[in-house]
Amino acid sequence: MKNKLIRLVELIQEDYPEDIMALFRTEEQVSLDAKLALTGRAISHHQKRSADLWLAAGRKRTLAEKHASARADLAAFLLAYLTGDAKENVSTALEALDALGRQSETDLVKSLARRR
Repeated sequence: MKNKLIRLVELIQEDYPEDIMALFRTEEQVSLDAKLALTGRAISHHQKRSADLWLAAGRKRTLAEKHASARADLAAFLLAYLTGDAKENVSTALEALDALGRQSETDLVKSLARRR
């Protein structure tokens, strides 16, 4: 299951300045609060980036903006997974994977949602 979680975090890590991968890959015990805080910052970062790209494009959707929005949705799914509410965010996460062109990763979201 940890490998699936790492694959999800890899998708969120793109265009995110903090090293979220290190927090989830470490063998040391990391508190849930630390994971939630960093995931929350990732959501905010990707949402802000999406909004900035949308405004820069004259309030039109671009591929880069769609990708940033999709990463925010995946980070929201991760946050829901960590808090035990992943099933409520499955459809949004699947749409996010589709927007990123990662349709082959749908099993990742579905299996993580089943585990919680």
